[in-house]
Amino acid sequence: MKPKIGHFRMNQPNILLIMNDDMGYSDIGCFGGEVRTPNLDQLADNGVRLTQFYNTARCCPTRASILTGLHPHQT
Repeated sequence: MKPKIGHFRMNQPNILLIMNDDMGYSDIGCFGGEVRTPNLDQLADNGVRLTQFYNTARCCPTRASILTGLHPHQT
C-alpha cells in the first residue's frame, strides 16, 4: 500500500529558522515596527520569539555559528 503524500507521522517537531539580513529588532510589526509584516507577525504569534540575541559586526560568523553550533571565532 502506497503512503498518501502529506500524510505521515511526525515523531519530532518541525523547526523553521528564518534569518533576515540588515534588519533591526523593531523593524517588523510584532516588535513594534511601523512596516506592516502580517506574515512574519503571524509566525511570531504562533511560534517562539527570540528576544535576546547578539550579532557579530559581520553577519557571516553569526550565520555560521547558528548553523554549526560553534562560537563565531571557531567557524
